Amino acid sequence: MVIVLGLVAIYVATSYLLPRLPIDGGLKSYVIRPAMWAALAFFVLRLPRQQPLARRNQRSTLCYLALLVGVFHVAVLLITGLFSGFGTSPYSFTPTGILTNIVFAGSMLAGIELSRAWLINHFSRRHAVAAIVGATLLFTLINLSAGRLLGLGANIESVRYLGNTVFPLLAANLLASYLAYLAGWRAAIAYRGVVEAFWWLCPVLPNLSWVFTTLAGTAVPIIGMILVNSFYTGESVAAPPKVRQQEGSLGGWLATGIVAVLIIWFAVGLFPLQPVLVGSGSMRPALDVGDVAIIARKSPARIQPGDVIQFRSVEQPAVLHRVVDIEETGGRTYFVTKGDANENPDREPVLADNVVGVHVYTVRDVGWISVAFKEMFINRSVPPVEES
Repeated sequence: MVIVLGLVAIYVATSYLLPRLPIDGGLKSYVIRPAMWAALAFFVLRLPRQQPLARRNQRSTLCYLALLVGVFHVAVLLITGLFSGFGTSPYSFTPTGILTNIVFAGSMLAGIELSRAWLINHFSRRHAVAAIVGATLLFTLINLSAGRLLGLGANIESVRYLGNTVFPLLAANLLASYLAYLAGWRAAIAYRGVVEAFWWLCPVLPNLSWVFTTLAGTAVPIIGMILVNSFYTGESVAAPPKVRQQEGSLGGWLATGIVAVLIIWFAVGLFPLQPVLVGSGSMRPALDVGDVAIIARKSPARIQPGDVIQFRSVEQPAVLHRVVDIEETGGRTYFVTKGDANENPDREPVLADNVVGVHVYTVRDVGWISVAFKEMFINRSVPPVEES
């Protein structure tokens, strides 16, 4: 309880109390905050040790494997930077600035990972999965703004925040929690330390779009978990039945997490296909309320009259209507669209740049729960997010 209360106290102090103190900002950020994390790390080190699950000879190998996953994570960030470009780091790289960054990031890393490992290995004796999941959520939340989370809504800014910040943090904390469960705090620091050192100590950083950030930030930790789990289960074939049962349960959670991340990627449009809920009857009988239309990305040059396209408009964020004509004006392509159930074409032609994709498949009636929820709760306060 002291560890949990200490984490909550640090979160409240850094998020709400310190910003209100009438003292120098550098003192608050680079002296008081690291001191709180260092005090928590010192306190945890004074507690009785909690042994991780893996045998002693396995732990060093897991630490090396965690280090390699961290290096792989940095390599993926650099490779994606080749596509999105690079920029100068916002941090100072004078000798004093480098030392300050090391103290700031290092104290926080030590406080978090020592606390994580102690809590997980204390509670995992009875409920291993609950300990890992609980620690993952706890250490994700203390790195997020409560106000920003409560302000999430059905808009692109919220999707970008989830992709840029929440999903990568959740994935990284899940891998760190699993490493702490198997091999203790050293393995968790081996992984996270490499990634944190890259962000804090590299003078040139990739300018990643939110799509690249989501892909790299969630895919690499998942791949790391697969590698770590494969190594450990391969080394533990002769483990007692109770341990094998625990590992099977963790493997099921790992598979569930991978599927959940893939579903999230699919829903937010990171794949070439994306689901769209049909919210009105303007495309009846081809598409009806409650249907889910699968949209595929397609070059505007390949779109023909008769195709049903999803496009952005001034009135609605996303519209699904059929192309009835194609116009060329001033060297730009415009699509004249019309809902099948409407008498007249849409008032404004659609610029080719505003086309999201083309309808390729329909899943009937699976979206009625979402439609009902939107009608009951969302539509009373905000405009609809999809109009077809």
